[in-house]
Amino acid sequence: MDQSWCRYDATGLRIAVRVQPRAGADRICGIQGGRLKVRIAAAPVDEAANERLRRFIAGLFDVPQASVSLLQGNRSRDKLLAIAGVNRLPPALAGLPESRA
Repeated sequence: MDQSWCRYDATGLRIAVRVQPRAGADRICGIQGGRLKVRIAAAPVDEAANERLRRFIAGLFDVPQASVSLLQGNRSRDKLLAIAGVNRLPPALAGLPESRA
């Protein structure tokens, strides 16, 4: 895999994410600055955006929400997530283009 934003380890996949909270809808926007850019509809209040991000990523990878852990960036837009038990990217993430914004 040649994506700089993700890497496999013994337990699954780790992905570097740049989150834009308060978006109109949850969606993947491409790669920005070596991170997967994700728009999340929730506001960054009382962990709402982090929980929605975990739920969105779990659905994208078709794993239980408990399989997605926030390793770094609890209060930052730049986050590191671990996805347990995953050994490949879903088709929606394969070959994503670098985004401008």
